[in-house]
Parts: sequence; structure tokens; C-alpha cells
Amino acid sequence: MTLRSFFSGLWRGLDGLRKALHLILLLAFFGVLLGLLRGSVPRIPSKAALLVAPEGQLVEQLSGDPLERAVQETRGETHRETLLWDLTDSIRAAANDSRIAALALDLEKFEGGTQPTLEELAAALREFRTKGKKVIAYGAEMTQVRYYLPAQDDEVLLDPIGFVLIDG
Repeated sequence: MTLRSFFSGLWRGLDGLRKALHLILLLAFFGVLLGLLRGSVPRIPSKAALLVAPEGQLVEQLSGDPLERAVQETRGETHRETLLWDLTDSIRAAANDSRIAALALDLEKFEGGTQPTLEELAAALREFRTKGKKVIAYGAEMTQVRYYLPAQDDEVLLDPIGFVLIDG
């Protein structure tokens, strides 16, 4: 009986050690995972600029099936639409952030939008300017559709070999 109780106690001790090692390993795994996720949050320096670079059409709601858009994205096919509310929410949040001193509006891949969507984005840009912050737009070509937003800004920078094409 003593030999049996010895091995039984040894087995319970090894089983307890196994459970403790599994717990330590699990805690270490979640600690590393949490550290990786926490380390990916960007730090914003003081006097930073927010870059707004809309691509394609400015829309209130993305077109097409969400599953189809996800499949296209995994294939590397771009869906050339920018959600209006993503831009306006970001601009309004940056307007209230003391670390953001300016906004740069990159219009290289912007293809325009409807008058209401452009006006909503222009209103967000005006709100940003009322906080005493500078808005600078730049691009290689300023067509009628693309120039509506820079008309609200403090400065418009044009590529030296670019052009402006406004009807009227």
C-alpha cells in the first residue's frame, strides 16, 4: 500500500504541475497577444496633421453586397468608394484634438460625389477651420468636381505640371 500511495501522490503532484504549467503558458500567450495589440496603437505627436485622401466616389453608403466587396478586397481588387461618414467623423474628431494642428487634403484619387455629400464634407472642413486650424489641399489636377473642396481651404497646392479645369 505504501508503494501505491507513493505513486498516487507522485501522479497527483505531476498532474498539478502540468495544470500549473498550462496556466502559466496560457497567461504568457495572452500577455504577448495583449502586448502586440496594445503596441500597434499609433502615437500622435503634438502639432501633427491629419491626412485625408478620399479614393473614388464619395458616398453615404457603400454600394454592392458586403460579401462581394470582401471577396474583391481579398483578391486585391479595389472598391473605389469612400464613405462620407468616415471622413466627416475623422475631421470632426481631429478638430477637437489639440495634437492636430492642420489637415492635408490629398485629391489625387478623388473622383467626386453628389452635391449633398460634397457639401457635408465641406461643412466638416469649415468646422475644422473655425477651430483655428489650417486646411491645405493638393493635387495634380483640379477639375470642377475636385475644386469644390479646396475652395473651402486655406491653401491649394497644385503640381507644377498640373492643371485647373473649371467651367463657367
